Amino acid sequence: MAKIKYAVKENTKTGRHSWYAVPVFNGTLSFNELCEEACDDNTYSVEEMAGCVSKFMKVVQREATRGFRCRLGNDFLTVYPNLQCSVKDELNPDNTVKKAAEAKDVRANNAKSRLGCTVSSKFSAQFAASVSWQKVDKNGNEVEEEDDITQGNSNVDPNSGETDDNQGGGTTPVTPDPGTGGGGSGDNGGGDNGGGDGPIGDAE
Repeated sequence: MAKIKYAVKENTKTGRHSWYAVPVFNGTLSFNELCEEACDDNTYSVEEMAGCVSKFMKVVQREATRGFRCRLGNDFLTVYPNLQCSVKDELNPDNTVKKAAEAKDVRANNAKSRLGCTVSSKFSAQFAASVSWQKVDKNGNEVEEEDDITQGNSNVDPNSGETDDNQGGGTTPVTPDPGTGGGGSGDNGGGDNGGGDGPIGDAE
């Protein structure tokens, strides 16, 4: 079972004690590096692999602009067009409603066009069953815990592939800064750590 490191960050924006885990990355694999690995056990050349994947990605981008959800493999990722726009009631200083939000206030010209992405819950379950987690401090030193974080306390059921809460987002993983303990932000407005650009989470 592979082991991934994680650090703990405090969210100081909530006005209360709030801590959350962020993964510590080992680095970033480039497109070419991944293509090289994909060619390890077959007769495809790296150039052929890269060419096919690049063409595939262009098709996905084109079809997403036509309004289609695009599945990137079976039980893997789904990319889709997404429009981020919401309105809220305008409040008075005493929290009474000054101006109620209405559906007509939601307009595309006030929105952000984004590509959304969901991860298959089955793929997430397979990942969760294949890894364990090691806590590290802000300097990257391992911290002893009573138990490692494993699939046993994940919200994904490895048998059914379903999530307990089926949330559409989560935290954006950010590598901690060795001097400060790192930073992070949230995706999709989920959790205590704010909101981000694009939803990426478990698919239904």
